[in-house]
Amino acid sequence: TRIVFDLLLGSGRLPRLSMLQFIRQTTIDFIGKRKLCYALSALVVGVGVASFIARGDARYGIDFTGGLLQEYRFSQPVDADALRHTLSKVGLSDAVIQQFGTPTEWLIRTPAGSEADIERVTSLTREAIRSDYDAANPQMARLERVGPTVGKILQQKAWLAILWSLVGILVYVALRFRHFDFAAAGVIALIHDVVVAAGVLCLLGRQIDFIVVAALMTIAGFSINDTIVIYDRVRENLRLHRKLSLAEVINLSVNETLGRTLLTSLTVIFEVLALYLFGGEVLRDFSLCLLFGFISGVYSTVYIASALVITWRRMFQPTRA
Repeated sequence: TRIVFDLLLGSGRLPRLSMLQFIRQTTIDFIGKRKLCYALSALVVGVGVASFIARGDARYGIDFTGGLLQEYRFSQPVDADALRHTLSKVGLSDAVIQQFGTPTEWLIRTPAGSEADIERVTSLTREAIRSDYDAANPQMARLERVGPTVGKILQQKAWLAILWSLVGILVYVALRFRHFDFAAAGVIALIHDVVVAAGVLCLLGRQIDFIVVAALMTIAGFSINDTIVIYDRVRENLRLHRKLSLAEVINLSVNETLGRTLLTSLTVIFEVLALYLFGGEVLRDFSLCLLFGFISGVYSTVYIASALVITWRRMFQPTRA
């Protein structure tokens, strides 16, 4: 995009560039509302954490608790919803179905504890698929069991992946802005968004699996992007408006970037909403997690991340606040 604009400007074909103004310049006192927002965030996060704890191991999907994985190959393409309906007829409605490679290859993951469970689930799956898809010549290509011990290890690795990504963001923002308080505030806002998204899933009775972990890491990346835009504007305004206090500079910066924040965020939120409505059951938890995480990301970017810088400095650096 930058190259195209440079070419148009250099050739004289773009004498002026007019942009649609989404909202007029605002003068909202975001910093003044920080205590109310802190209380609201504490309430939402508290409910989410309580729900996460209350669900126990039920909060995790087959990826993290163990189960049975079956791979089937068909001679003809198979529809995911039809395959899910086939399995639900024999009591396997909780099966996770995923296309593997081509539309003729499918992975079916189901809970299974004992050897008897494995035989029962395998038999039910085989009978149901042969009954409805006999003409497609279904063949079982793989049968694997993921034990609970492996599931526990995968749980730890998944949460460590999220943790290390947040640490990486903390270091990056601290180096970029040369202020640890900016980095700490940004990462706290990211943790807020991740906890909100995971908590909402638990409240809705959804399960956390590898796809949801990917969504949580995507939320962190999306949220820090908007936060860095505001931090950049704060850095610019600190040089331009030396007589203003830090709180006034942050309020000015958030108001100046509010239109950009809303435009980019609403665009992504509408896309994720379409994914949730039309993406099918396979992507339902992924898109639902992204939807609540992105909404939380807009809120935390505007009301939490920048306000935390003020709170941090008043607590630990009162002479600079």
